[in-house]
Parts: sequence; C-alpha cells; structure tokens
Amino acid sequence: MRTRNVLISLLMPGVLCVGPRPAHAWAPDGHIIVAHIAELRLTPEAQQRIDAMLNGDRKAGKPVRISDERFCNWADYVRKERSESAPWHFVDIPFQAEGYDPVRDCARHHGCVVEAVRDFSRLIGDPDVGQTERVEALKFLVHFVADLHQPLHCAERHGDKGGNLCVVTFPGIAKPQKLHVVWDVHLVQKNMHFHRMDALSFAELLNSRITKEQEAVWKQGTPADWAWESHVVAVTKTYATIPAGGGKILSRDYVETNQSVVDGQFKKAGIRLAELLNQAFR
Repeated sequence: MRTRNVLISLLMPGVLCVGPRPAHAWAPDGHIIVAHIAELRLTPEAQQRIDAMLNGDRKAGKPVRISDERFCNWADYVRKERSESAPWHFVDIPFQAEGYDPVRDCARHHGCVVEAVRDFSRLIGDPDVGQTERVEALKFLVHFVADLHQPLHCAERHGDKGGNLCVVTFPGIAKPQKLHVVWDVHLVQKNMHFHRMDALSFAELLNSRITKEQEAVWKQGTPADWAWESHVVAVTKTYATIPAGGGKILSRDYVETNQSVVDGQFKKAGIRLAELLNQAFR
C-alpha cells in the first residue's frame, strides 16, 4: 500500500470491501490515553504545526486536540462507511510465526496496520497533499499507532480473529467475554478505576512514569518491529494459560499481570506516536 494508493483510497470510500473484525482495538479511553501521552511529548514546532493544521485561524470555541475523543477514535467511527480502512486496524501474524511477513500478513488483506502507520506518517507532512487529506491522515495515524500496540491486533490463533472468537470469564462479570474485549476494555477500565482517574489524568500518570532510558529505547525501530513486539506480547502474555477453545475463568494473577502489560503498551504507543509526529513536523 503505497502513499499515493492510500490517498486514492481516502478519496474513494467503499473501493474495497473486506470483512472487518467484529471488535475494535482499545476502547475509546485507550486511544485518548495514547494520544495524550503523545501530545505531552510533542516538540514546540510539531505542536504549533498540528495546531495550525487542526485549528487554523480559530477565534472562538475549544481548540481541537489529537487526544479529543472524537478525533483519536474517528477511525473506528467511520470504519463501516470507509470499508477500505477495515484491514488497516490490524495485522494477522499467525500465532506460530517466527517473524512478520508482509506478503503473508499484510498484502493478502489488501493492507494492514503496519503499512497504514508507515504511509500515514509520511502523508501528514507531505506538502503536495491537500489540507483535508492531511487532517484525515493524522486522524488515522493517531488511531492506528494505538491499534498497533493492542497485542490482539497483531496476532491470531487458529483463526480466532485476534481473540474475538475466544470467550473467557472476567472476574466480577457474570457474562462471558471475548478475550479481545478483555484487553480492549476491562483491563483498561480496571486500571483507571483503581486510580480513580479519567483517561487524560491516567495518561499523565503513565507519562510521568516513563524514564529517559525507556523513551530512548522505545523510539527505535519501525512499525513492523513494533507489530512483532506486540505479537510476542500476545503469544507470551495475552494467550498465556488460555486454551485455544476459550472457556477459561481468568485468574487474579492473569488480570493483575496484564494490567501492567496494558500500561506498558500505552506508554510505548504514546512515545512512538510522538516520535512519528515530531519527525513529520520538523
């Protein structure tokens, strides 16, 4: 999926109809958390250029920010009407894979989150692209970097659509839950409720816990590297102890361990989104 092909797709809704997964990555709060960590780490130049891009000569009203709920979650809201974007939210790296294979994991779906992050990060800073298209590209990029760090958007086991067909029992919830929803929603909300914080405040807490050493390491690599890293988390943490057929009651240890994993994925995503934006708007 080259940059120009992405742009064409943006301008031609419905060009491609690919059956989407039945669930999105990270609940709205997760995308707000990642976007806010990123905007806290923007360079003054990047912040100024993004503000000009989103707000122009706005004289009144609340300025638009990339962490606004409707902005960072826009890609989910338009997913049905923009059906060509459905495969851009994930990359199905097989559970037993030894690495990311762009032909096997991306091309067969007519695109994936790895290519989407790569291409939209280039598009937002392209002076030959119109303002409307660049703003859309920014919305997609902010959302997809977060998606790339949801482990179940970078893995599937035996055709389970990233844990959407694996049903488990989450402590305190009587109704069985999709494993994907456990990671999208329940682990995120449990962390926020524990700290009695909303998404923006929780993002600030996580941001304050990122060391300079972690930042330096997490900035490195490519979207393909980050997807593989998320895949490894899925294999070693998300799917760990859960049989392929599902039906497991999640243990307290599983929940507590993976609350920390989710926090780590948010922090990495925020650092990497900030780096992509700072590089694009140098």
